[in-house]
Amino acid sequence: MKERSGSTSPVLIAMVTVSLLLNVVIIAVLIIMVSVGRQTAVSVADQLTSISSQTINYKFRINQTVPLHTSVPFGHAVVIPYNQVVPVSTTVTISKELPVIGQISFDIPIEANVPVSLSIPIEFSETIPVNAEVPLSMEIPLEIRVADTPLQGSIDQVVKTLNTISGR
Repeated sequence: MKERSGSTSPVLIAMVTVSLLLNVVIIAVLIIMVSVGRQTAVSVADQLTSISSQTINYKFRINQTVPLHTSVPFGHAVVIPYNQVVPVSTTVTISKELPVIGQISFDIPIEANVPVSLSIPIEFSETIPVNAEVPLSMEIPLEIRVADTPLQGSIDQVVKTLNTISGR
């Protein structure tokens, strides 16, 4: 067997040097990746925060026929004024028994205008049955703020976690 000398072989030095360089490269890549990850976490957190201040706009469309079966009570009171002058033209015969003369009759002509002023109340109350098919064709615009939805709590938790990861 040969004894080894105290000097190190050039192959061993080359392997140690390559290993050291690979470790430096791996550490540098890891540092870059952590930096990129933090920047990405900041960017995603900012985007989620901007989503919280936005609204969801949607147009809800209804296009169908709705059956309508009901009774509608209807009542109304009206006062009808009646103002009229009624002409009266007649002759009235009056008979009277007088003790000495006997029965006498005489005619009395009556010519008059009789004013008539009345307020005639008229009330009616009725229940009207309604049986119809009502076509509905409408568009309802909806505006929902993301901050007013249950989604906001989840967004806040994710933003908090991302801010922790990014060091903010």
